[in-house]
Amino acid sequence: MEIDSYAMFSRNQYDAHRLTRDMLEGSMKRLASRCKLEDDAEPKQNQRRLLADLGSADGSSSVATLDFAVRCLQSNYDTVDGYPRLHITFEEHPASDENKLKSTLESNKEWFERNDITWNVLMKSFYEPLFHRNSVDFLMSYICLHWLDTKDLPEGKSISHWKTLGDEDGAEACDWVHINEATAPLRVQEAWRSKLAINHLAKFLALRARELKPGAEMLLVMVGHPHEFITLKDGTGPLTRAMKRCIEKGKLRSEILDKTVVPYFLRIADDVRAAVNVAETFEIDNETPGAKLALIDCRSIAAMTKDDDNGMDGIFDLFWSIHVHCIQAASPTEVELKSIKAESRQIFDEVYDSNEGVPSTFVACTIRRRQE
Repeated sequence: MEIDSYAMFSRNQYDAHRLTRDMLEGSMKRLASRCKLEDDAEPKQNQRRLLADLGSADGSSSVATLDFAVRCLQSNYDTVDGYPRLHITFEEHPASDENKLKSTLESNKEWFERNDITWNVLMKSFYEPLFHRNSVDFLMSYICLHWLDTKDLPEGKSISHWKTLGDEDGAEACDWVHINEATAPLRVQEAWRSKLAINHLAKFLALRARELKPGAEMLLVMVGHPHEFITLKDGTGPLTRAMKRCIEKGKLRSEILDKTVVPYFLRIADDVRAAVNVAETFEIDNETPGAKLALIDCRSIAAMTKDDDNGMDGIFDLFWSIHVHCIQAASPTEVELKSIKAESRQIFDEVYDSNEGVPSTFVACTIRRRQE
């Protein structure tokens, strides 16, 4: 993913935030109740509750959603002693633009001060430990967890190694870029689901289980299956279709398509449930912290990816920012890359309606660490 340009266009996926407001509100109501119980039992005037946003991009969508969350928390906690004092950690991948994220947060200085909220930025992968044990009061992550842990590769191997996962004899075709495409080999799809998609999410959940306080929750929203950026009516995605057209026109070497792969997996709700089950036995430092987790809610949500201001140009810019880095990893020439982009843009005009947008799906879940 071209992370910097993606940050500019990620607002076009804000449906993921908007359509899960009821889940966020429910978590905030329960957090308010827990705060009241804890504060009544043991008042700590200087203590700040820790909230975390994982995968903050440029921070604009995060702040908008946190504004809603904080208002929900305050309206359900309001007492003569005031509201809970908060600290928010904004996590983002270390390859992202830290200055851009900080700039967005600093531009919202008045909001942070008005709500007595302190904050920090954490540039780490969320597939690593992030916080102290038993320290997080609430955690949210939007439109990130479909990306897989690319450190889970054999030493010296590139992402294209995953194209043959489950296909050790090399019998299957590699003329696809997304594993969720209907034309991707079924045994490779199943290997991705079991060895990557479920295991990587289970690892994430086990890590977060150690960091959540007992009773604390996390709200996770990821891009789900189906999504028409990935699978059109003929079973292929627009990027695969564009690359095949370029090959037919003599504008792209076939080996570039064979080596191009996008390292994400679009799950369905049952995949998330399976990951929660695997997390129960996932070992970290000889412990199984995931056994303390309980799935509260899990649902698939139909949505539309749109850009009301820029129409199809904005939708395509989002698509291209997500995928261009994956194409570049296959080492095309600049001419080949420009040909792929032009052909992809033509396909967008052929198959999508800018007024309607691109049909998409999000999978959302609320998970709680059990009280001990």
